Amino acid sequence: MRNPVGTPTAARLLGLRQNDAARNSRPLPSAGATHFWNPSRGGGSVIVGADGTFLFRGSSATWDRHLEDYVAGCRTEPGDNV
Repeated sequence: MRNPVGTPTAARLLGLRQNDAARNSRPLPSAGATHFWNPSRGGGSVIVGADGTFLFRGSSATWDRHLEDYVAGCRTEPGDNV
């Protein structure tokens, strides 16, 4: 199984084991990042860049808006309570 860059960060933020986070991921080559999601009801998603920065969104955020915000440079501050 592949283990995308950012898997430990995504697993921590989404409350998943690392192998589950890796399974629930897809590369975003145009953004230089990987998208991870928690498939559980109410689970969030996070886009983690190759540089380790990330943008977390709760389940109420649309995918299009999440990606648009990431590409526009929005990031979750590491100390934010997500």
